[in-house]
Amino acid sequence: MMVRIYIGFLFICLLGCGIIGQTFYIQNVKGNYYRKLSDTLTIFPMTIRADRGNIYAKDGSLLATSLPIFDLYIDFAADGLKKETLRKNIDSVALLMENMFHDKSAAQYKNEFQYNREKRNRYYSLHKSVTFDQMSEIRKWPLFRLGRNKSGLIEETKEMRDHPFGLLALRTLGVDENLDGVYSSGIELKYNEQLQGVCGKKLVQKLGAGVVRPLDSKDEIAPQPGRDIFTTIDVTIQDVAQDALRRALVKHQADHGCVIVMETKTGKLRAVANLGRKDSSTYFEFLNYAVREATEPGSTFKLATIASLMEDGYVNMNTSVNCGNGVASFFNTTIKDHEAPETPMLTVKRAIEVSSNVAVAKLAFNNYGHAAKKFYNHLNDFGFTKKIEVEIAGAGSPVIAKPELWSGVSSAFIAHGYELQITPLHTLQFYNAIANNGVLVKPTFIEKVTHYSKTVDSTITVSSKILSERTVSELRNILEGVVENGTAMNLKTDYLQIAGKTGTAKIAQGKGGYSKAVYQASFCGYFPAKNPQYSMIVIINSPSVGGYYGNVVAGSIFREVADKIYASDLNMNKTELDKSKRFSPIVRKSTKDDLEKIYQALGVPVSLGDAQWCAFSNGNFTGVDVQPSVMPDLTGMALRDAIYMMEQMGMKVQFTGKGFVSSQSIQPGEAVKEGQTIKLELGA
Repeated sequence: MMVRIYIGFLFICLLGCGIIGQTFYIQNVKGNYYRKLSDTLTIFPMTIRADRGNIYAKDGSLLATSLPIFDLYIDFAADGLKKETLRKNIDSVALLMENMFHDKSAAQYKNEFQYNREKRNRYYSLHKSVTFDQMSEIRKWPLFRLGRNKSGLIEETKEMRDHPFGLLALRTLGVDENLDGVYSSGIELKYNEQLQGVCGKKLVQKLGAGVVRPLDSKDEIAPQPGRDIFTTIDVTIQDVAQDALRRALVKHQADHGCVIVMETKTGKLRAVANLGRKDSSTYFEFLNYAVREATEPGSTFKLATIASLMEDGYVNMNTSVNCGNGVASFFNTTIKDHEAPETPMLTVKRAIEVSSNVAVAKLAFNNYGHAAKKFYNHLNDFGFTKKIEVEIAGAGSPVIAKPELWSGVSSAFIAHGYELQITPLHTLQFYNAIANNGVLVKPTFIEKVTHYSKTVDSTITVSSKILSERTVSELRNILEGVVENGTAMNLKTDYLQIAGKTGTAKIAQGKGGYSKAVYQASFCGYFPAKNPQYSMIVIINSPSVGGYYGNVVAGSIFREVADKIYASDLNMNKTELDKSKRFSPIVRKSTKDDLEKIYQALGVPVSLGDAQWCAFSNGNFTGVDVQPSVMPDLTGMALRDAIYMMEQMGMKVQFTGKGFVSSQSIQPGEAVKEGQTIKLELGA
């Protein structure tokens, strides 16, 4: 018995000595090897994402910036998440989740929590794409405010591109379709390398359960933020264009449309609006039709044909052409006018004013039918045969056959906008050259690129002379005539003269050809006609209600946008007023300070006296005496001023309608007391 005990004890001692020896060997002999092996498994370099650059409007307004968003998960097997803790807080968290996200009921959330707790799910998806503001609230909720270990809450941070102006110019800016940092269009895609910056690196150590801690290292590389892009977009003009386009698309139940506004001298694109149908009353920026979609332009292309003929000396605006009864045959094909001409013989100027297909087709056929290359070379000089390299991805390429492939009637059809496809930007670029005294300028979206507030790149205007002074003068005369006496007379006003051309094209539809064609209404031109500041094109595709002609469908949008630009641009609408004549005021009653600012900006002298409030009467402004307990006459006042005056008197205001005060429930001169309520009706 004792021998067996001693032998057993000896083996235990030997085993203990072996363990001690092995421990010494691992720690001291193989220690460095195992420490390095451990480091390779738990210490690794982590990429530090650089802050993506911002995109700005021309005035510095923020159009696109990056914000953090969070995907939330719960580790129901977390060491600190006790069953009792979850039981106490589960009802509150479920109710708060329902109130914030409205995607599931509180009962559904509670059932999912209990089920995943039983399964000890370590990665339960709580919610995805949570905003920073929402995340700040969630961190204050019961359970989650206990911290990560005790709540099991896991936050995974991603980057979301935020657009402070919503859908404004969205396709021009570019879209991250899947919220994965991959952009599919626009400036974001074209300038992706500059915007994304340079990622950094740092060493981190994995501590378990998805937790890492940064390590100090001399090899750490700091990220370099992306560059900022300043675009040429004017937020006010863009908003006006997009709003007018949306209302017109709904009114005419059209499939899609676009509006482009360009600064004449520089080629800077101040607005690019694109909307496509989602349903009968909802339109969204699906594609950048303005830059990408190439279609047959129709009648707006006639001016390029006339420009070619003028440059070659074949015609001038007074050249006569025999249009007969508005029908002409070219070999075995027939071209018709929409209506028979007023007289068989039309001048070139009148032919464009009434948009005669026959006149333009005859002129082109007679002069270029056997000289296709000559016509093609002009179209090449005008920029119609080449893709316009603007600073966004996805710009469309024109489709026009080489002259050696033209048929016998190609010149006649191309002359009035068929047998070729171009983008709206191609058409606008040419019309802008007419407005710019024959100088074609390359359209641009980018004003400058900055890095750490320093300009590293800026736009250089690229231009070339494409039309002679004589041709430009006659083309401008013709375009003014279209609005004064032609197909766009509905756009004529006595305060802003517009020059331009209507277009109503029949667009073939795939294999169905022209048998299933849809109409495309367009208007392209510039304003003011005598001193052009802006050029613009409006395209409406497939209108189905209220007509399909360019002057009505597209021209009305052009008129609205032009009017609003004119009204907001003091440099454009500055006119000399006859100081000796009485004028009708913009505001009939207001404070002296506000009236002084208005008329000073307009450059109109006005005498207002010393009173705080002024009213227009008998051709002059006079002071209004406001008594503390007597109701003044508020009619003619802007709502803001009326509310301010009433609140100064301690009264409460209720109102209905829009515009200026047209009537008041308490009549002028009646006694009033503090706290009394007055009802105002507003009207035009």
